[in-house]
Amino acid sequence: MRISNNMVVYNFLNSMDKSQNRMNNIQEQLSDGKLVHRPSDDPIRAYRGMRFNVDLAVNDQYQQNLKDAMAWMNQSDSALSDLSDASQRAKEIVIQAISANPALGQEALSKQLDGLINQAVHDGNTQIGDRYIFAGQQDKVKDGPFERMTITVDGVPKDYVVYKGDLNKVSMSIQAGPHEPTKDSVNVTGDEVFGPMTIVTDSVTGKTYATADYFTNMIAMKEDLATGNADLVKLSNVGLKQIDDAHDRLLLAQTKVGARMASYQMSQNMMQSTNTTIAENASANDDVNIAKATIDFKNNENVYNAALAVGARIMPPSLVDFLK
Repeated sequence: MRISNNMVVYNFLNSMDKSQNRMNNIQEQLSDGKLVHRPSDDPIRAYRGMRFNVDLAVNDQYQQNLKDAMAWMNQSDSALSDLSDASQRAKEIVIQAISANPALGQEALSKQLDGLINQAVHDGNTQIGDRYIFAGQQDKVKDGPFERMTITVDGVPKDYVVYKGDLNKVSMSIQAGPHEPTKDSVNVTGDEVFGPMTIVTDSVTGKTYATADYFTNMIAMKEDLATGNADLVKLSNVGLKQIDDAHDRLLLAQTKVGARMASYQMSQNMMQSTNTTIAENASANDDVNIAKATIDFKNNENVYNAALAVGARIMPPSLVDFLK
């Protein structure tokens, strides 16, 4: 087959173009350290890279949910510890009141018990950010889920602590799959902390309020001591048992929170390990081997320079060459 000058020139230019493309691709990879810049470069590698990026984003979101959940439960655990200490102090006050020779008068002990009630209301309104941790899903209720107020019952004004939250669970999902509020819950509700709720109706306004046994019982003991002539037998037989039951309920709630925290801590360790694995796989899929790419670039540069030198000799002579 006859090889014409045009064919020689065409093949030379075509080879030069391919060489320049190779150099440009390697230079592009070295500039940002990535193997793929568009799907057409390597469709399979591009798909894997997108899949790894999605997995990383999802895992990061679950880790953020887990951090939020841990913060919520840490705050709950701290508040429950304070409430447990307050219950122990209330028991000491009642024991002191029923002793043969109380160091303080019943009125003074009543004031101390009243202060513990206010402290319990404050702990019940514990927040994390702008959310109340014991309010169920009504965690942004105005002024907190617990409020001490006077309610008129049967024409008699009485002291109550009302609950304005609900008994629903707050969930923060930390894994893929169906949403399970009881499994993914991070909160304990008002009834789990302060006991069963009783509905009280204000005989003047007709409004109904939910009240927790814990506060109702504490207020009753406080008012009995405030008379200066408390029923010591009732305090001994009923009051102490009510305080013990309330304390046991607080410990149970704290145990639930502690068990959930331990479970979430294990999940956090697993997520961190998973995140590291995904990042390593993404790096292996996307990142350039700098040393190899540098050598390839240098080899292609040498080939390109040699091709230029050869091309200068194979180009057909022109009129200028004959005029020299």
